[in-house]
Amino acid sequence: MSPEPFFLPAWMSLLIGLVLFFTRKWVADVARAIDGLDARLRALEKTQADCRVDLARGYATRAEMERVAERLESHATRLTILEERDLAA
Repeated sequence: MSPEPFFLPAWMSLLIGLVLFFTRKWVADVARAIDGLDARLRALEKTQADCRVDLARGYATRAEMERVAERLESHATRLTILEERDLAA
């Protein structure tokens, strides 16, 4: 028997094996890169959240601002009443 009928399938099997090996390696590299990007994205989101918290410190909350607005309105009303009394006197 001549080796020629076995040579082509063996060569094809070797090439297919190499293609599968490098494809698997490439897929693993891509997966590692995606994991790295996910980690960087999570770090960026954490940094942004920390910056928002740092910026929010020292500023009044919405409820506090509403209470201040109510107090200002009541003081303005009192001042108006006092001015009207003063003008009437």
